[in-house]
Amino acid sequence: MRMLVAGTGSIGQRHIRNLRALDSRCEFVLLRADGREDALSRELGAPVARTLGQGLEHAPDALLLATPSALHAELLLPAIAAGLPMYVEKPVVTDRTHLESVRAALADRDYRATTLVGCNLRFLPSLRRLRHLVLSGAIGRVARASFEAGQWLPDWRPSQDHRQSYSADPTRGGGVVLDLVHEIDAARWLLGDFTRVAAMTTQVPALEISSEAVACALLSAGPRGPLATIALDYVARRPLRRYQLVGERGTLVWDLPARTLHLDNTEGREVIDCGEGGFDVAATYPSAMEEFLVALASGAPTTQPIEEGLASAELAIRIKEQACSP
Repeated sequence: MRMLVAGTGSIGQRHIRNLRALDSRCEFVLLRADGREDALSRELGAPVARTLGQGLEHAPDALLLATPSALHAELLLPAIAAGLPMYVEKPVVTDRTHLESVRAALADRDYRATTLVGCNLRFLPSLRRLRHLVLSGAIGRVARASFEAGQWLPDWRPSQDHRQSYSADPTRGGGVVLDLVHEIDAARWLLGDFTRVAAMTTQVPALEISSEAVACALLSAGPRGPLATIALDYVARRPLRRYQLVGERGTLVWDLPARTLHLDNTEGREVIDCGEGGFDVAATYPSAMEEFLVALASGAPTTQPIEEGLASAELAIRIKEQACSP
């Protein structure tokens, strides 16, 4: 197994560690425009390629794309043309031009290689349990849902000045809508696609960043479908990630920091057992990578192919397009 890696920041290095744990014989080629070698490349014994073309000369089995999201398209398009399998960090793209270009390339090239998009929360056992309960009708028809997530941005990556991070810069894909796309993806994953979108965003002067720090969206799945609200922020001083789904027969509430999933109905409250690792977010990264490697070896489809990732990215882009200031 030989992986071509584009992007060796914190998330790229996390994936490299997981790949080495999953396959001790995995080889790496690092894709860096400046051709820079460093301690990581030397530790891995990895050659450094300046371009995708040079990287392809090493005959990689797949591309791991972990560059800033706004830069994804410049590698996605030639990788699709080359028929290269890909593990792509979320979100796949950050604007409509890139969205349409990637979709056109997939269609034009009849691209059928193995892909997986890293919305890793889909691999969290407690969220999978939540989805099973929704789809099995445990709460009946869903009438409305809310998806909330937030964290004080300076605390998010304490070793880095948040004002210099990609989160602070909308040109690099920063801002809560794209940065916290997990909630947008979860809304689609749990409830299906939405036909109408309304949204508002605002900045928070105390953070000293140019990207939106707060976003609220209202989504509709049609006259008989559920309404969903998504509230995202870089402000919550205690990390927040909480989903509530209200149905005709009951209400499900999933709370990641509290590590709880419960079902409320006329009979009372039932705490749902999600197992020992049900809320272990760290474990979702190797789980996602393992699915990709198994699919790569077997030819089986993944649960999050690039088309699915593009659909969630498109919903995020629609929210940004519809957003207005208060």
